[in-house]
Amino acid sequence: MIFDFRLRPPFKGFKNLSIFNPVCNSAGPMALRGTHTASAHEKSMELFFQEMKEAGVEKGVVMARNIGNKAASVSNEDVKELAEMYPDVVIPFGGVDLSSGVFAALKELETCMSYGFRGVALEPGWNDPARLPDDAVFYPIYAMCEQAELPVVLTVSLYQGPTLEYSNPVHIQNIANDFPRLQIVVAHACYPWIPQIFNVAMLHPNIWLIPDLYMHNPMTPGREMYQNGCRWMNCDRIIFGSAYPCYDIRDAVEDLKNYHFNKEE
Repeated sequence: MIFDFRLRPPFKGFKNLSIFNPVCNSAGPMALRGTHTASAHEKSMELFFQEMKEAGVEKGVVMARNIGNKAASVSNEDVKELAEMYPDVVIPFGGVDLSSGVFAALKELETCMSYGFRGVALEPGWNDPARLPDDAVFYPIYAMCEQAELPVVLTVSLYQGPTLEYSNPVHIQNIANDFPRLQIVVAHACYPWIPQIFNVAMLHPNIWLIPDLYMHNPMTPGREMYQNGCRWMNCDRIIFGSAYPCYDIRDAVEDLKNYHFNKEE
């Protein structure tokens, strides 16, 4: 069974995101993939599930997006509704934002837990103001998730924050050191800090990586490092995520095959 950890289906608030308007990768430096993703262009859930089936993907994680810019957010209520409609396919993760303060964020986290979400997602670099992942303001969230055994997804890469410092894996390492029982999933895998994040993940068994579109796209600078890094870690704690609609689910599965990992890896 193929499990996709990073899906943004064409459902309610997701359809208003910039990645659908126009469809991500339809133009620009990463335009190699995504242009034939009919479900994204037509914003069709029916086609979305058809493309999942064609790719051999049976289930996937759908995360709410709760950031300072509400126009670019997707509510926890939308994700809850989607998961209730498709419980055999959608694994729901909530979204928590610190822009309105720690108290409001903790209340939102409590709501996510009451919804039965399987994890929560944060985007520190898109916080208002932008913050580093290990900023002390996030620590009450991390502590509560660690206690509840709820994994935290941190989206960290070159687009997350005003400078590359916001994607530096050292900040992820600091969190892993301070919360050793917290399962930390790093979406975008701190690109472009590829060797550094693999070293950090090697040292900390509570860190999981989703390289998603940076690993899939053959045009990504340094892409070959992912193959070396995965093999170095025996592909342990490396998670597949298509990053749909920024990448066609079917292409993501096919491109992963080009790494020629064996069954053990």
